[in-house]
Amino acid sequence: MKPNAGLPRDEGGKTVYDVGPEAFAKEIASLVRKGLRIMGGCCGTTPEYIRALTEAVGTETPPALEKKERTVIASRGQALEMGKDPVVIGERINPTGKKRLRKALEEGDMAYVLNEAIAQEERGAQVLDVNVGTPGVDEPALLETAVKELQAITDLPLQLDTADPAAMERALRIYNGKALINSVNGKQEVMDAVFPLVKKYGGAVVALTLDEGGIPATAEGRMAIAERILEEAKKYGIPKQDILFDTLTMTVSADPNAALVTLDALRMIRQKTGCATVLGVSNVSFGLPEREVLGSAFLTLALERGLSGAIMNPLSDRMMGAMISYRTLTGRDVNCGEYIRFAGSLPKTQAVAAAAPAGGEAKEPEASGLRRAVIKGLCRDAERLARTALEAGQDGMELVQGEIIPALDEVGKGFEQKTLFLPQLMMSAEAAEAAFRAIKEKAGLQGGSQGNGIPVVIATVKGDVHDIGKNIVKLLLENYGFAVTDLGRDVAPETVLEAVEKLHAPVCGLSALMTTTVPAMAETVELLHEKAPWCRVMVGGAVLTEEYAKEIHADGYGRDAMAAVRLAEQFTKEGNGGQAE
Repeated sequence: MKPNAGLPRDEGGKTVYDVGPEAFAKEIASLVRKGLRIMGGCCGTTPEYIRALTEAVGTETPPALEKKERTVIASRGQALEMGKDPVVIGERINPTGKKRLRKALEEGDMAYVLNEAIAQEERGAQVLDVNVGTPGVDEPALLETAVKELQAITDLPLQLDTADPAAMERALRIYNGKALINSVNGKQEVMDAVFPLVKKYGGAVVALTLDEGGIPATAEGRMAIAERILEEAKKYGIPKQDILFDTLTMTVSADPNAALVTLDALRMIRQKTGCATVLGVSNVSFGLPEREVLGSAFLTLALERGLSGAIMNPLSDRMMGAMISYRTLTGRDVNCGEYIRFAGSLPKTQAVAAAAPAGGEAKEPEASGLRRAVIKGLCRDAERLARTALEAGQDGMELVQGEIIPALDEVGKGFEQKTLFLPQLMMSAEAAEAAFRAIKEKAGLQGGSQGNGIPVVIATVKGDVHDIGKNIVKLLLENYGFAVTDLGRDVAPETVLEAVEKLHAPVCGLSALMTTTVPAMAETVELLHEKAPWCRVMVGGAVLTEEYAKEIHADGYGRDAMAAVRLAEQFTKEGNGGQAE
């Protein structure tokens, strides 16, 4: 508290104050018993006032602080408790999968960013995620600018979303309040970089349940990482209420048990540690149609298991409907007021009865044989039909050229045209693999027609632990007859080069999902071009663009798994057996 010496008034052209040093000191010193800890004087006070205040306080001490063990974040003007009621964290200021935002960030168009913030706030976001990590930008400078600009137009707390410690520190330095920091994880080098910043600047930090071994496949594995993170945080004096755990939402299109593991880990951590939790809910439906249908159901399940904050799109009626409905059904919405206001904002729709097809239920078009089994993703049927055909005397290569490859082409085109989705693509690839296996065993066939056993090296680049996309690429490439060497994830440039040189591989595929690892991709491409000039390098991943692929001098950009197959085929045709000219 730093007050004036009373109210000012004019006396003979001179400003004077009516409260003297003793009265001033007595009034302020009495507030120490109520918790005042820092005091001084402003207009009208002099050194005599401060001296009197020091004497009046004497040995008086404020009451001890009470540990409330609440998870609280704050902006300059409001505080928000996490873990009491579920919180909406707006996800739209994040360039992953958002071409228009990526372009705005590249061009320094803050107006677009600010409009996204306003739109989310108007739709009920309580925290704004701020991620500006996109290839080709100065992330530390851009994040600092974004935080300054956002704080000027919104009073919502911000989630500073970056894996770059330099960017994190610059943003924390100018953030007004107690930020939500996203993120730290169980890797020792990451904790060593992030926890000192949390200690120095304050904040609550999102902790991802992964470590040097990647993302555990079980809830118990993620719980073990959470416990290690809490122990490490304790060394810095960071209390557990300032740790919010993210048990990592993985896509069910790649693993049917992915959501269950995430939800079980969420409940386990909430019950055993009492810590608040955060999830990016949209990842669960990646590769599927009508993603918000699945996402809203997953959100409800997560909320029931103790989710404190949902990183989601507040502009989605379905997602916000799920959040508000949950709040209403669990007694958090007084007189259903929030639900009624939300319902009133929805566009009015008229129910239309679905007409039944003439002649009863619609039937699936007739199809038969191995090609149908591959298209439909019927693994057992594909393998059985391939064996039956071989036993009947059919040539293995004819089966590949006449049935399997055309089936994969049909599914691939459907995926490219968005009439088929990721699960169908994977199922068809697995069915084709089963048929290939039967043909190899019976006929000694070594690969598909296009690939002809040509070696391809693939890897997720150094620093990145994501491998779902890479694994799909591997499966498809193998089914098209390429001999794939998969180096795994978090692979150093030198390791990639070693494999390419050993195999004299004419094609190499590099994957990156995290914005912070694209520099490692650029380094790997440069090394391969220098030391293995015969090798054509294709790159892909959610954070990459065709423009950035060209900027780092990659030979091709695969926007998805089928595009990677097309590139490998193209390199094979153009380079006389796959070798670059």
